[in-house]
Amino acid sequence: MKLFLKKSLLSLSLSLAVAMASPKAVVMDFGAVDTLQALDATDLIVALPKGNLPTYLQSLDWSHAEDSGGMKNPDLTKLEEMEIDFIVISPRLGNQIEVLNEYAPVLNFTVDSDHYLESASKNIKQLAQLANREQAAEEALVALTDEIAQIQAKIAKSDQRALVVIHNDGKLMATPTSGSAKFIHNVLGVKNAEKMPKEGRQAADLPYLTSVAPDLIFVIDRSAAIGSTPMDQEQVEKSLITPLNEVLDKEVKIVYLDPTLWYLSGNGLISIVKEAQEIEAALKQASNQ
Repeated sequence: MKLFLKKSLLSLSLSLAVAMASPKAVVMDFGAVDTLQALDATDLIVALPKGNLPTYLQSLDWSHAEDSGGMKNPDLTKLEEMEIDFIVISPRLGNQIEVLNEYAPVLNFTVDSDHYLESASKNIKQLAQLANREQAAEEALVALTDEIAQIQAKIAKSDQRALVVIHNDGKLMATPTSGSAKFIHNVLGVKNAEKMPKEGRQAADLPYLTSVAPDLIFVIDRSAAIGSTPMDQEQVEKSLITPLNEVLDKEVKIVYLDPTLWYLSGNGLISIVKEAQEIEAALKQASNQ
């Protein structure tokens, strides 16, 4: 028996009406994938974007699942051929909800970055309800809340001021108000080097970095995440970080975050903790240097 769902065009979300015994889903958001992994429910995944798997998910056996196509370009022909009960999407597919809804009801795993933990928890609970793992999700969310609280307490003791930048096709851009930056600063509590963060991106060149004077720079390499030419770390450190250190008369530390985790995934039971732990470890190392 198919799951009966109500789709709200206003909120573009999924409302569950009746649960099913053995749901089958196409899951195109890796935070949702790792949530199902944490809930021991990956067997319901019949297709996912195999060509874009983040590093931390590559060790799992996905032989039971088909390739659903690219993260931005799902294989609609394959969706037509499959019998599925629902589809989980990432923000990248937000503009295709109505198209995908023709194949199966859609759960949008997008989070509200201004109310991050509340929004992520809501998504996790909704997915758990679809997967018949509600009790496991409740327990996992308690553990997640506790883990984040412990990390927040440790980070609160650090005076390191950080800036989040993204690399794309040879360009470095500061993103002090991006979703990743809001998670690092607003959720985890890392001090923001940018005193008056502005929306959008800013070229992370020497004049800008000198004015912001960060103690720590977190780099998310989009190019590396999507399989393009990664950032030339040696060149950037030689041409940008070394002169920055000379101008500021201090050592600005640069941390290369796991690009496949931060750019391709996030917002799931496993990825939230992995991201938080990576930031905690970076601050601890920076403080000890």
